[in-house]
Amino acid sequence: MIFKFKNKEYIFETKAIPLVAFVIALSILLGLSAWQLKRLKWKSNLIDIRVSMYEGDVKPLSDINEPSKSEFQKISVKGKLLNDFEFYMPALSKKGNNGFHILVPFKTLENKFVVFDTGWVPLLRKERDQRINNIDDEEKEFIAVIRVPGRKGYFQPENDPLKNFWFFVEPTLMEKQLKFSLEKNFYLEAVNNGPNGFPLGNQTRIYLRNNHLQYALTWLMIALGLVGVYFFASIKKK
Repeated sequence: MIFKFKNKEYIFETKAIPLVAFVIALSILLGLSAWQLKRLKWKSNLIDIRVSMYEGDVKPLSDINEPSKSEFQKISVKGKLLNDFEFYMPALSKKGNNGFHILVPFKTLENKFVVFDTGWVPLLRKERDQRINNIDDEEKEFIAVIRVPGRKGYFQPENDPLKNFWFFVEPTLMEKQLKFSLEKNFYLEAVNNGPNGFPLGNQTRIYLRNNHLQYALTWLMIALGLVGVYFFASIKKK
């Protein structure tokens, strides 16, 4: 193909092997861009569902037939925190400060036991004797969020029952430290702070990182760059 640019003639020539390689590479890049757009839609829908559940009306836990299918639903439940048993989960607060989540068994009025994340405390308040005034021993109504125990992350350490360090909620292993069985399919996260401000409740992460649009545009820009490179590599002056 011959074309003119600034009164000069150029020839656009393609060879079979470079053309095939170009088409394959371009197809892969455009496919990756399209895949990221699908991921964007999926992630956006997932965030919308989580927000909808979290911002909906508070429901009694007893009204929810399958708590494991109602993750992020706010619930009310009456019972008592069994503070003699504590599990420590290293975690950052929402503001990025180092500390621990204090998890304890929660006994409902129906004599069921559920892992209850009472909230976050700074490093200096990890030990029980540093937060005597923050321990809630009353039998009362609590507002919490339903969560589903997750699997161990790829880069996540194993839980260490001997040191009582927990990196993810694992009721099956946790109950081995207790004399009673725990609910396996869900646990609860406190919405409100504990007595005198600690532990800090409302630590539930609702929003997910959603950078798929940037990823899609990145792959698209690389594809356009490839088109430009291939074009200029295939032309020469007549």
